[in-house]
Amino acid sequence: MDAKIILKGSRVAEVDAKCIADGIDSKWLMQNAGSSVAAEIIKDYRRFLNTKIIKGVTVSGGGNNGGDGFAAAADLAAAGMIIDVFYIRPPERFSGDSKFYFDRLPGSKVENIRFIDFSIPEDKETFINKVSSSDFVVDAIFGTGLHKEDVRGQAKDIINSINAIKNGRKNSAPLSVYSCDIPSGVDSDDGRILGCAIRADKTVTFGCIKKGIAEYPGKDFAGTVIVSDIGIPFEYFDKYEKIYQPDLFWVAQKIPLKKPWTYKHAVGKLLVIAGSPGFTGAAVMTCQAAMKAGAGIVTLICPWELNSIFEIKLTEVMTYPVEQTDDITLDMDAYEDIEKFAQNYDALAVGPGLSRNPSTICLVREILKNIKKPTVLDADGLRALYGPMEIGSETDLDLSHLIITPHAGELASILGTEKIPLEERLEHNKKVVEKYGLVSVLKGASTLITEPGGTTFINPTGSWALATAGTGDILTGITGSLLAQKMSLFDAAVSAVFIHGMASDIMAKKTGRTSQVATDLLEGIKKVFVKIEKIKY
Repeated sequence: MDAKIILKGSRVAEVDAKCIADGIDSKWLMQNAGSSVAAEIIKDYRRFLNTKIIKGVTVSGGGNNGGDGFAAAADLAAAGMIIDVFYIRPPERFSGDSKFYFDRLPGSKVENIRFIDFSIPEDKETFINKVSSSDFVVDAIFGTGLHKEDVRGQAKDIINSINAIKNGRKNSAPLSVYSCDIPSGVDSDDGRILGCAIRADKTVTFGCIKKGIAEYPGKDFAGTVIVSDIGIPFEYFDKYEKIYQPDLFWVAQKIPLKKPWTYKHAVGKLLVIAGSPGFTGAAVMTCQAAMKAGAGIVTLICPWELNSIFEIKLTEVMTYPVEQTDDITLDMDAYEDIEKFAQNYDALAVGPGLSRNPSTICLVREILKNIKKPTVLDADGLRALYGPMEIGSETDLDLSHLIITPHAGELASILGTEKIPLEERLEHNKKVVEKYGLVSVLKGASTLITEPGGTTFINPTGSWALATAGTGDILTGITGSLLAQKMSLFDAAVSAVFIHGMASDIMAKKTGRTSQVATDLLEGIKKVFVKIEKIKY
């Protein structure tokens, strides 16, 4: 597994304990952590070091995260920066390693090393003045050990002060904030904001990504996340939750290699079952996205009365009209035709714009039960999994050929729960996977992809630009296309979500996020595959 590892922050103490028990020096790890933060700052300010004085403030708590801040301060001062070191707990209450690096601070090179007490007006004023006149702040107040209880007292005041100064300098020279491992105030296990949290520009996290900054709302506070190798071997991380983050290289490796002599029937044939009156656009976008993502042949199954509309809207896609209901939706009586037709296809994409007509939903149930082709199920098609005749009531049902792509509201309906809180999305996504034995893509901020073995990927691409009608249909098309190209369900789901989000990110540079619409992603998909081809070929 070449993807980046994600762990709950609470695992870090276990990892550290195992490392130390195996002879890895904890002080060496702390030095590496602090040095990695300093190196990132020095890299960002290198071009200014010979032309201006660079000033910074480090703020440390008493735990090991504070020690990372002390180690970083020493390196920054050695690089020629003017550094003020503040700490919010008396030295006698520091952790052992933190006290070690505190005692080694080079007094001659550091501007000030002082305890800060916000209950003393002079201390508070000094701190605020120093931060206000600095180029950057290093946040080393709380690390991965902070959970559940809200930040209180002067730590809360300090965090709010740093954020206020940062926000107040938007129209002048910016104040850059660097967090050690995780922004102080973010629960490293689930991303909850514990009353308040530092808004970092960069978070240098150690060894692996912490779950609290891979998911929202914590991710919103982390800025750019840099994963630093501080010397902990891979095997110490790879024994826990099996949560990962893909990158473009990982996706490019998974995309099938096309041979020079290949042809359209060999590179994937996708059958799309979608569309109804008022929702022809959903079917069209699904088909177009599938073509852009590399399928050789895409055919749309549609109600016969809508066929002429689809033939006008779709140029490269074939259509196959079948029996319809009085509402001009796909009828249950079309099943036998669809079953025969599907035998010549590699994969199915079912659901976008299908309608909630009972006959149509019964048709979807029959397709899922009997046509065992790799299938992605979305939108109205998901209603086959819940309601008065839910498909899950059949205990011997095999849905292992299926990817579902619900948003949180749809997943709540499938699971029969009222609402899925932002911080509990992963647990609920695992529940639906366990219930049906399928792959589930829980769409939303930091989309989650979970497979029956329990492995989950948290997607890093995309933004709120995707919160617009039709983007889910585009994702269904990409996913179906990759399934038709004979990727495994899980690899296809993870790769499709990454490509979908990256297409949006690329196009946002042109459209902005506010004005981006779903069809803009079609151009973005092409640009993503240009990048993939540069890696693969």
